[in-house]
Formats: sequence, C-alpha cells, structure tokens
Amino acid sequence: MKRISVLFLSLLFVISVQAGIPTPDSAMAFYINKDARKWAPQFQDGNKKGFIMEFVIDGDSIKSWKEMVAQQIAFTKTPLRKYVDTWKGLLLKADSKVEFTDGTNTDGSITESYTSISADETSIRRFIQGKDGIYMLAYHVRPKLKDPDIWKIWQGIIESAKLIPNPQK
Repeated sequence: MKRISVLFLSLLFVISVQAGIPTPDSAMAFYINKDARKWAPQFQDGNKKGFIMEFVIDGDSIKSWKEMVAQQIAFTKTPLRKYVDTWKGLLLKADSKVEFTDGTNTDGSITESYTSISADETSIRRFIQGKDGIYMLAYHVRPKLKDPDIWKIWQGIIESAKLIPNPQK
C-alpha cells in the first residue's frame, strides 16, 4: 500500500508544481497489492479544478484498456450527495440505459456501481468527501471481461480505501 500511495503523492507533487494544481489536503490510501497483477500509471492530468491518474495492467495501453483503475480528486465545495447526483446525471445523459447500484457507507462515503453498454464499461466507484473536495477511486472493466473473483477483490480494495493526511502538505 505504501508504495502506491507514495507513487501517487510523488507524481501529484511534480504535476502540482508544473500545472498549478493545489496540493490536496489528503491522499487516498488503498491496497492495490490485493490484486496480484502489476498495475502501471498510464495517464495523468490536472488543473486547479481537479486531478486524475489512471492505471492499467502492466503491458496494456490506456487507449485499449481491458481493466483500469482511476484515482481522482475534484477540488470543490459541493456536498458529496449533490456531487454524486450530478455525476450520475451526466452519465445518464451519455447513456440513458446505464444501470446503477448505489449505497451510502457507514463513514458517509458513497459507492456507485454501474454498467454502460454504450460505453462498454462496468465500474465500481467510491466517492469520499475531503476537506478540499471529493476524492474518488474506481475500478473499470469491459462487461464481457468481468471476472467475478477479480470484481470481488476490487470491491474489497475500494471498500477499504481511506483518506490519510497528505505527507506533502
């Protein structure tokens, strides 16, 4: 866990300096090593409104991913429920047939699962309210490639993710 958190924080710090991204108050810690496959960062982008980093299985490409993990921060004062409802509304505009399963967790975070046939994507995403915005962790897989055992692993990884103080701050 430490390795992926340190990697994310280091990359975020470098990008923050280059792109004027605010230094987040928190970092999201998650146990990516519960999935024995090697994940590699493939895409990152950010500005003063937010940051995203996407990982694919080592050897895959972000342009032709089969499975992907995304970690995001949206620097916003919007309350968590309103943010998630707006996010869901945007997905429904893109695919009116998207199917959602949602739940509020005991810590107040929200977990959304969805399948969008038009986007060829099944995903589980957790939203956590931080002091400076909304932190998200998502696992995406092509629906026809969804393996129940791997899905269960990622449900556990996402459910156990938590915010920790940002050591770069």
